[in-house]
Amino acid sequence: MRKRGTGIRTRNVQLIYRSIDVITVVLLLSGQINISGVFFFKGGGFSLSFAGPITGGLRAQGVPEVPASNTGLDLISVAAALLLILDQINVTGTLLTQGGYTIVLSGPLFGESKRVAYVPQTRQFVNDLKRHALRSLQNS
Repeated sequence: MRKRGTGIRTRNVQLIYRSIDVITVVLLLSGQINISGVFFFKGGGFSLSFAGPITGGLRAQGVPEVPASNTGLDLISVAAALLLILDQINVTGTLLTQGGYTIVLSGPLFGESKRVAYVPQTRQFVNDLKRHALRSLQNS
């Protein structure tokens, strides 16, 4: 039996996820972030990470001896933005780095599962986080 309001909460979470994707598109197309790494997974999938000054990192620059290298970096950013707009990939998280973080993108197109909003799992995560935080505060 489905609880009343669960569908509304799921849509709200999906809206937040989609908003994060759109913000990332803006950052990609405005040149604020570009590719900073590729993560390969044991099962065959991969994720792309993006960083720039806005995330506390540096914007990657092409090799000066190869003028087309900057164009290649820009093409990767445009392709990632297009795939985000088409909902083929999504922001799947962040990776904390020294002095900043990166925005990680992946999805079925990259051999990883689609990110979905699942309110009960999110609620359980938040409850567990609260319980552990309270336990840490009590122990300190």
